[in-house]
Amino acid sequence: MNKDSRPWFEPLVRTLSHPALRYAQMLVLNRDIAQEIVQEAFARVWASPNTPSAETEFRRWLYRAIANLATDYHRHQARGARLPIPRLHALDPMEQVEQRDQRRLLLEMVKGLNPKARQAVYLRYFEDRSVAETARILGMPQVSVRVIVHRALGKLRRGMTSRRTDEVAV
Repeated sequence: MNKDSRPWFEPLVRTLSHPALRYAQMLVLNRDIAQEIVQEAFARVWASPNTPSAETEFRRWLYRAIANLATDYHRHQARGARLPIPRLHALDPMEQVEQRDQRRLLLEMVKGLNPKARQAVYLRYFEDRSVAETARILGMPQVSVRVIVHRALGKLRRGMTSRRTDEVAV
């Protein structure tokens, strides 16, 4: 397959490479692994004769490839192995410190969700995808996405509340 047979491919790579990397990073929690996954996903999408050329469908196709590669990555990891979460340095103004701590805590808690919940929450809220788009990307019914997101948000809410309670008690 030569480069000229798919003139739509390169512009889509330029448009989607950064969001795809952020998505992969959220799934595997490691920038280097995420970069490898995104490169492999683009290679697989290029190699497939069925790859759609419309951006929406291309994104769905690419994100499914990324999700599958991330799942494979997790399968090959030792059980119980966790990647450390980098500590953020606090800024001087108190309000900024509190906001950053809240974001860090929320991100830490999102990373603690199971992979399917993390994928659904990331697509739904970090990329502001609709339930229908999220369901298409994840290859599952919309009702399943709603349930997964609802349960994940409940878990995040409970975790944020208990952490705040713990901090006040200290």
